[in-house]
Amino acid sequence: APMAAAGAVLDVVLHGRGGHAATPHLAVDPVVAAAAVVTRLQSVVARETAPADQVSLTVGRLHAGTAANVIPESASLGVGVRAASEESLDRTLAAVRRVILSESTAAGAPRAPEVSVVSRSAALRCDPHTTDAVRRAHTGLLGTGRVLPWPGSLATEDFPLFGDAGAGVHGQPGVPLVYWMLGVVGADVWRRSTAGGPGAPPLAPNHSPHFAPDIGSALRPAVAA
Repeated sequence: APMAAAGAVLDVVLHGRGGHAATPHLAVDPVVAAAAVVTRLQSVVARETAPADQVSLTVGRLHAGTAANVIPESASLGVGVRAASEESLDRTLAAVRRVILSESTAAGAPRAPEVSVVSRSAALRCDPHTTDAVRRAHTGLLGTGRVLPWPGSLATEDFPLFGDAGAGVHGQPGVPLVYWMLGVVGADVWRRSTAGGPGAPPLAPNHSPHFAPDIGSALRPAVAA
């Protein structure tokens, strides 16, 4: 399994025909079309992806309109797709495009939607021999109890570009890749969160407004590693 997933980010613009909220029949509402796209996209993972296949699809941005009584001309969305393999990513992106085009057509849009892939990254696969060497060094430095296996995740990285995935950029074979994750939760927070029970606070993930690394316990091992 890869250390991190293949991923892509799409910018989407759904076109409508602006108008007054009092005369919706004279307009084409891109907000309703956008809502239908967001809802329908959830079925791409739930009903078009094999349960054993790891795929994540998120609409992280949705913007339309400036006033409650005005039907806007367009709606824009930011869509993030992650998958454990390039094949799954390509299949999911094709489904996303199909859904967006279909919902736009169903809404009677005056013109086709715009779908742009603004970034894409390959799955991150580490070199096993080099990884073993680095793991032994970390274990000797930090102790066996502080160097743990990582199951992989659907996080994405541009780090694979240093490897063979970036051959089109740097024009030569990539270097062997080694990548590790760093735990930054303080001991007290970790104990409270993993104690279980209804009062246990959840750990704040990356991008959460409550994410706050414990500098005292994390910085020195991070620099040493």
